[in-house]
Amino acid sequence: MNGSMKKRYFLLALLTLAALLCAACGGQSAAPGASGTAAEVPVILNQAEYLLYQNIFFNDYAANYNGAETQKQGIFAVLRDVYNGVTRYYVWGYLDNTKCCDWQWEFVPKDEKALPAPGSVITVRGTYESSGDALDGFWIKDAEVAAITVYAGEKRALDMFTMSDTLERVQIFNVLYRPEQFEGQSFSAYGRIVSTDTLQDPYYDGSWQAPFSVRAGQSIPAIGTTVLLRGTVQGGVFADCTVTSLE
Repeated sequence: MNGSMKKRYFLLALLTLAALLCAACGGQSAAPGASGTAAEVPVILNQAEYLLYQNIFFNDYAANYNGAETQKQGIFAVLRDVYNGVTRYYVWGYLDNTKCCDWQWEFVPKDEKALPAPGSVITVRGTYESSGDALDGFWIKDAEVAAITVYAGEKRALDMFTMSDTLERVQIFNVLYRPEQFEGQSFSAYGRIVSTDTLQDPYYDGSWQAPFSVRAGQSIPAIGTTVLLRGTVQGGVFADCTVTSLE
């Protein structure tokens, strides 16, 4: 197996891990057509979308949908895949209010320059396609993207606060294993406090852990608290962070 294939299988394993974990879980102006802006990333729930996501990616239903037209509505996220040297675009949401299980569809936009800020609510219209270039082998091509509401909250170069838990997991591992690619970049990330210098997956023990350091004067909430960190990547550490409790 060559190096490129190993990298792809590594990332695929992360996405598969997300499915297995879920099984255990009971001032930017509005884009054309958008209804306005939002300061918070909304919660999008869609049980039918989650079931379809599971069937296509884990139950071998992809061939039944290949070439079919589709439309999705969810949160927009941008993932930096440094293993394959590409930027990936996703529309995503949750199964239910527990937020421990999520769905996400990679798409190829017709016009990258017209995309809204990550965290915006979008609709995506395109065609399902099996492709070796997709991270998990299946995506929506020729996608027309329309913004419903545009996210106007604080933005970062590496914006993991606008990602699903699964997408954040993949992005975290990119940073941990290729830190030089992200050196000096601003970031946002969410998770649970493990210790005074370690953050972990917001929902699952043993999924991922990442080192962090806080800005002078910042207090650290109790272990187990779900928080939002904002800072910069320095030497593979989420450094100089401000800490905001999400509870």
